[in-house]
Amino acid sequence: MVSRLDPLDWALICELCGNARMPYKELAQKFNISDNTVKNRINRLREQGVIKKFGICVSFETLGVEMVSGFVTTDGSENVIELMKQIASQPMVCDICRNADRRYEYWAMVKGASETLGLEGFLSELDGVTNVEIQPVVTFYPNKPPTWVGNTRGKRVTFSRDQLHVLRSLTIDSRLSISQIARQTGFTPRRVRRIILDLQEGGGIHTYVLYDPFALGNMEYRLRISYDKAKTTGQDVVMDLHEKHPELFWWSTITTNNPIVDVGLIIDSPGKGPPIAAEIKAAAYTESVEDFVSYPRVVHGINRLNTHLLELLKEAGL
Repeated sequence: MVSRLDPLDWALICELCGNARMPYKELAQKFNISDNTVKNRINRLREQGVIKKFGICVSFETLGVEMVSGFVTTDGSENVIELMKQIASQPMVCDICRNADRRYEYWAMVKGASETLGLEGFLSELDGVTNVEIQPVVTFYPNKPPTWVGNTRGKRVTFSRDQLHVLRSLTIDSRLSISQIARQTGFTPRRVRRIILDLQEGGGIHTYVLYDPFALGNMEYRLRISYDKAKTTGQDVVMDLHEKHPELFWWSTITTNNPIVDVGLIIDSPGKGPPIAAEIKAAAYTESVEDFVSYPRVVHGINRLNTHLLELLKEAGL
């Protein structure tokens, strides 16, 4: 039987989300462990299928997209997996889960009102769908560094041809060494190091780790929290939950036009969820809490932000 993610596994993954190129030595110093412990942990997580890939993508600003989230409700006649595949077929959709009978939740990156309306229209026409909701949200990951793509929109940049040469190598594996990238590009190691530094400081790209938190049998426990905005803010609601349960915290979104926070926690047994929901319900700022275990889930990772980088490489003939 494989072991579940422990707090150190999770901490390493979260740190690498902000900078997938972070040296093992730096990670070891941060968590007061040996370099070999870091290396062995990461290798094990890759072998177990938890860490899928070390990737790279452009920023929200470079692509010019906004995040939206919503629900699709059906009449119950649908084939669950086929409906989820249809929803996920849209290039702007980056994640979808079924959170109750006849109810699905999705997240998408859209360019402006026209794409938002187009997505809503597409979803409304699917067989069995009776209602579609869509609303703007901001993502917030207090468990991940500020450089994580979900925590910053980054900057809008234009890449030079030399930068695109290096980015082509990093799309294969963003942890490639300087010497490996130098061999692939024909640049000197010094030139490669300078280009990567410029790319990171420019704010137009993110290196990240694509991971599957369910590979070892964990499950997602969801909380949808409506709060009194006269008493608190969405960010404070999230921070309160994160500070009390940092080892379980996965993600959160804050709805921009309603006082609603959605939070995903990673748990290894259903019994760990309800006490947390009861704790939130008792908070002075809480108006209501909806909680459930989501199933099944389709996760595309960063999706559209990776695709745009591949399109830039293709346009440049690389």
